[in-house]
Amino acid sequence: MLTLKEKIDVTKLQPRKMLLQTPPFLFVDRVVDFDGETITCSKYLSHNEPFFPGHFPEQPIMPGVLIIEFAAQASLLLTMIQKNATEPLMGYLVKTKDFTFYSVAEAGCELEAKVKIVEQIGAYYTAQATIKRADDRKKIAKGQLVFYLNKEGQESS
Repeated sequence: MLTLKEKIDVTKLQPRKMLLQTPPFLFVDRVVDFDGETITCSKYLSHNEPFFPGHFPEQPIMPGVLIIEFAAQASLLLTMIQKNATEPLMGYLVKTKDFTFYSVAEAGCELEAKVKIVEQIGAYYTAQATIKRADDRKKIAKGQLVFYLNKEGQESS
């Protein structure tokens, strides 16, 4: 696994330009920290997120599958930075392992996903992810994600 020796200025990273997902399915607002092995990304849950009216109208919470997608997008950003990729990589989530949810993520809170690649076998990467609230550091979820980079991230033709 490749790690960077020099410190990256994370304030200059733009997830909107680095990921292929677009709103409303882009869940990383910004990169908070990167230390060469681990990345921390944030997502602010505004009251007008498109999933809140249906999940659940009286007490809106972010669906667990979207919390996992947030962690998957953070994992792909980490891989891009570690590979010094200049173009967005096409990654496919193929498996989740031992994802546990500890608390809900409601409108008005900011989430942080801290992710580390723990294994790579060929084009398959395993990432360990922990999602917490940014304000009180309360754990929302944790687990592992396995994703596949098609031809090292190239889009299929």
